[in-house]
Amino acid sequence: METVDSEDDLRAYLEEIAPFIGWIIIYFNSLEDTIAACLREALLRDPIQDERLDVFLSDMLFAGKCKALMHSYGQMISSCDIKYTHDDLNELEKLLLECAKRRNEYAHADWIGMKQDVYVRVKSQSKKLGILHRYKKFEPAQMEADIQYIHAARDELEIFNGRIHDQLWGREK
Repeated sequence: METVDSEDDLRAYLEEIAPFIGWIIIYFNSLEDTIAACLREALLRDPIQDERLDVFLSDMLFAGKCKALMHSYGQMISSCDIKYTHDDLNELEKLLLECAKRRNEYAHADWIGMKQDVYVRVKSQSKKLGILHRYKKFEPAQMEADIQYIHAARDELEIFNGRIHDQLWGREK
């Protein structure tokens, strides 16, 4: 679809892409839950205490959870015999933050205010020179790639977490 000329065209387009948006949100939420699980393991190592940590995690946004986990991993790398480096950690953090960026474009897009040629406003910022808007054209192939990117990031986080704890506890040499 190259243009949206009517409310019917808009609705048809949104019905076509809604499943992609749904999967992006589902996989991103799963990624965020994985970050919380990794934090529980990094900070407590006691499943009985998980609900105590959830008191704090439930009020944290994705960026806060991500930052806390990266700092916890950073401390492990600095103070223990861990084979991962801070460069490895920086790459993981970039991956997770890119997932948040991609998810936010979908979750906060102005889908109903779509412009001609299927451009959607994905971000508005107030600057000294006024309000700046950023638009993006969403294509099903790119949406599918974003779904796979976020799904793969969760898998990569789980691998990283498993390896760092195996190294921490001497299960991996």
